[in-house]
Amino acid sequence: MPISPVAARQLDAHERRQRADEIFRSGQYEGEELRMGQVLRRVRESLGLDLAEIARISRIRENFLMAIERMELQTIAKGYLVPYLIAYSKYLGLPEQDVVQRYTRECGAVDEVKTSAPVPKIGQIKKNSSNVPLIAAIGGALVVFLAGVVTAVVLMNKGPEEVVSPTVVAVSGARDSLFADTDAATAVPTDLPLEIVAVRQGWLEIRGSDGTIFLSRTMAEGENYFPRLKAGWTVSARNGGAFEWRVGDLSVGPLGPEGAQVFSVSVDDQLVHAAEVVAQAAAEVPPVAANGNAAQ
Repeated sequence: MPISPVAARQLDAHERRQRADEIFRSGQYEGEELRMGQVLRRVRESLGLDLAEIARISRIRENFLMAIERMELQTIAKGYLVPYLIAYSKYLGLPEQDVVQRYTRECGAVDEVKTSAPVPKIGQIKKNSSNVPLIAAIGGALVVFLAGVVTAVVLMNKGPEEVVSPTVVAVSGARDSLFADTDAATAVPTDLPLEIVAVRQGWLEIRGSDGTIFLSRTMAEGENYFPRLKAGWTVSARNGGAFEWRVGDLSVGPLGPEGAQVFSVSVDDQLVHAAEVVAQAAAEVPPVAANGNAAQ
C-alpha cells in the first residue's frame, strides 16, 4: 500500500537526518576523510539545505557561511568565528560544543574560544544556555556593551583541550595560495591553457567562486582538467603531490606538498605563476632561423 505524501516527506527527512548524523559522527563522506568545514557542508547538503536560505534565517551573511565551510577565515572578524559556528551548528542540528572544539582545533583558531564576540540576531534559531556567562570570559571592558545585547549572547563553557593531530595539512585561501608571492599587477593572458593533471591517482575538488562544485572525485593517473581562468575558482586535494599544474607539455609545479592536503588553492594566483614560468621558458629557447636551425 503506497504511503501518503506527508509520510513520504517525513521518511525522507528522517533518512536525510540519519545520513547527516553519520557524516558528523564518522567525519567521512563516501570513504573520504573530511575536515570540519567540509563536514558542515556535507551535512547541510545531506539535509537538502541551501546556504542562501540559512543566511536569511540566521542573519549571518552567505559569504561568511561559505567561508566557514571552506575554512577560509580571512573575511571573518576575530572573535566572531565561534558565535557563527554555534548558530550554524544549531541550524544543522549538530552539537555546538563538539563543532567548535573540532573546527577551531583544525583551523588553528583555538584562541577564538576565549575571545568570541556576541552572536548576531539569529531569527528562528533558539538561544542556547550555559552556566557560565560570556561576560566573565571576555572581561569587564565589554560589560556595558553586553548589557544591551544580552538576549543575543550565546553563553558557553570552555570545553576540554584536545590533542592536535600531527597530520600535515596545507591550507590556502583564494587570496593566499601556495604561490601568492607573485606580482598582482602582472599582465596575465586569459587564454593560457592552464590545466591540472593527476600524476597518480588522487582525489580532487574544484569549486567556483560561489561554491559551485564542478569536480569532486578520484582522478586516475594521467587525467586532466582545465579550470576556468580569472573567475575566482579554487582547487582542493587530499594529496597536493598527486597533481601538478601544466601549460601544454610544460610543468608549472605541483598543486601542493607531497603527502599534504591542500584546500582552496586559487586558480587565478596559479595563473600568474604559470604565465611567468611560460615566459621564462620562452626566453630560454633560442630563436629558430628560416632554415630550421637555431640562430647563432
